[in-house]
Amino acid sequence: MSVYLSNIELYYTKPENIQGSTLVIDDSDVKHILKVMRHKIGDILFVTNGKGKIYEGEIKNINNDTVKIKPTKVREYNERFKNLTVCIPNIKKQNRLEFAIEKATELGITNFIIFNSKRTINKKIKIERLNKVVLSAMKQSLNSYLPKITFFDSTTFLYNTNSEIILFEQNVKNKFSNPSLKPNQKYYLLFGPEGGFEKEEIPNNLIISNFNLAPNRLRTETAVVCAVSKI
Repeated sequence: MSVYLSNIELYYTKPENIQGSTLVIDDSDVKHILKVMRHKIGDILFVTNGKGKIYEGEIKNINNDTVKIKPTKVREYNERFKNLTVCIPNIKKQNRLEFAIEKATELGITNFIIFNSKRTINKKIKIERLNKVVLSAMKQSLNSYLPKITFFDSTTFLYNTNSEIILFEQNVKNKFSNPSLKPNQKYYLLFGPEGGFEKEEIPNNLIISNFNLAPNRLRTETAVVCAVSKI
């Protein structure tokens, strides 16, 4: 059983920056380590590679662009919800989309699909910005898996998938309470856009489970947090 850490600062380095017995931090975390937290040679830091490992190690070298660490301990964690993909429509206001992804990441979700529907108002998507949001949320919540975000310009990603599709709707009777999802089954947790899907967007031959999250209508970002929290 993995022991989860608390009361630490967690930093991130790309897997390719782990070079033998040396771990190199060379991105925006360098400024935070040196200027904000004022760490120095000899201090102990915790660093994740975003692929399930958290390294504990001592700072051995510092310059303006990099911090080099010698790992002394490595912890490995399971990806708890690797079988779940949260599918969120492109929301008109970017900050609401960021909120949904941030909170789902904090709760352990590591796979996201953002998609445009026929009723999407703002068709643009800022993937780079969203990647920064999940990176920050991963570190803040002391998780060790960097989420993957995939973008589709339509709902065609639903047509050929081996994932069971769970669609959340307000006007159905089935309540999504105490959900028991099979660990070996892949799931798409699908949230609809404002105004709902048009009929042709989700073919009738798709196997879909429909659930209601609350008696009242929820904004998309609230529905995402509500569903993930229940899981």
